[in-house]
Amino acid sequence: MGTMRRLLAMALLPLLLVAGCSDPGSGLDRAESTGVLTVGVVANPPLAVPEDSGEVSGPAAEAVGDYAESIGAHPSWQVGELDALAAAVDRGEVDVIIGADGGAKGVTPTSSSGDAGAVLVGEQETPLKESIDAWLAQRD
Repeated sequence: MGTMRRLLAMALLPLLLVAGCSDPGSGLDRAESTGVLTVGVVANPPLAVPEDSGEVSGPAAEAVGDYAESIGAHPSWQVGELDALAAAVDRGEVDVIIGADGGAKGVTPTSSSGDAGAVLVGEQETPLKESIDAWLAQRD
């Protein structure tokens, strides 16, 4: 009987590991624990301007950088097209998107951040959205 339990446990272990690693809805926890907020950037001057140095400038980049600092993190920039970045949000590879003029499938805007535009988060990212919205409300 002990052998059957061990075999069953060995068979289920990979499934449990995959389930534990595929939780895209933990962006806020991930950013707070790792100190990195992964930011998807849609190039949209002057709102979000990717620089040759790998940094991003503009009011959207400044706002999300300030937010990241408020949760003890720093931004890691990922420049790309909106649809590809939205898919990366869905996979849990990107936490937020800046620079987009509109929405995309799977992402929703946070509160308006004035001249910085909207920050897009995954539809399942309620804690991250609420955290950003609260931070924006304090900032105004």
